[in-house]
Amino acid sequence: MNHSDTIHVSVKYALLPVLVIAALCLLGGVQADAQQAQQSAQAPATQNTGEAPQIKFDELEHDFGKVEQNTSVKHSFSFKNVGKGLLVIENVKAS
Repeated sequence: MNHSDTIHVSVKYALLPVLVIAALCLLGGVQADAQQAQQSAQAPATQNTGEAPQIKFDELEHDFGKVEQNTSVKHSFSFKNVGKGLLVIENVKAS
């Protein structure tokens, strides 16, 4: 084994931990986003008092069933403000 082979092997193994750490960070962020979206989709179980808004959904989830590839599907969620304060909807994202 000559000197250039030793350097090539060392660089190859030096990059492996960096790639593994980057992949773990990326997967951790995706999982955190999914958990946050699930928690924000749940309606509060307690009654708000005072002038606070309170959102009430007719349904909290929808199952499209089996959907063929390249088929467009959509569903509208109905909700209303049952509180006394102004309900502001911001940063809406699909999951």
